[in-house]
Amino acid sequence: MAINLFFVPHQDDEALTFGAGIRNHLDVGDECHVILYTDGRSSSVRKQLNGEAKSALTRRFYDPSAEGYGYLGEADMVRLRNDEFRRSCLALGVPETHIHFADGQMRDGSTTVEGCEAVLREYLRRYPDARVKAFTDLGGNHGDHANMGRAARRLARSGAIADLRLYVEPYNLRNARRESRRLELLVERSRDHAHRVVASLREYKRWDPASGQLAIGYHSVKRSIDAAIAKPVSYYHKP
Repeated sequence: MAINLFFVPHQDDEALTFGAGIRNHLDVGDECHVILYTDGRSSSVRKQLNGEAKSALTRRFYDPSAEGYGYLGEADMVRLRNDEFRRSCLALGVPETHIHFADGQMRDGSTTVEGCEAVLREYLRRYPDARVKAFTDLGGNHGDHANMGRAARRLARSGAIADLRLYVEPYNLRNARRESRRLELLVERSRDHAHRVVASLREYKRWDPASGQLAIGYHSVKRSIDAAIAKPVSYYHKP
């Protein structure tokens, strides 16, 4: 049984990009740890839910009191987004004990390569010789995604990571290929449990204000979630 560490930049990325990969490792009896390293407080969805901007999902202005959840501060967003992340991981089949929120989570949009490297080193200290899964730094990727990829490459070059896979978001495939003409992309599909990947994605669509479920992920990246539900695969490349 191998131990795998999946480093997740934002709540929803574990399902959108890692989903089939995580499920495949679970299906062969591997141990999978999913580590969220940013807090999600900077999401523009907060303004939508607070009625300060029109909802990108429903095309209307919300009244937080009428909807039943009240005004949301940054701390509320962190709590609610972390709950979506936790529910998604559980739906995917990750045990509760293997769902991690990195100590001193970085503010989303403010990560650094050095901060990401510190997170990597901490979890490699806890799980020596674990396989590492991070997001690629190719394709002009989002800084929070790319910085972990850069940090992972750095540690792989130094020998601190023996087995590294760099995952490519479906929406970034074309740009990643354009940047690296020799890029060999590998595809993962879950043969028996694709429905678990879909179930994890659907957690981000849940709208039940009375239960604190506000479909934050779906408000943010509706098209990406719908596309992943239609085609639940993961893409990765080697360093």
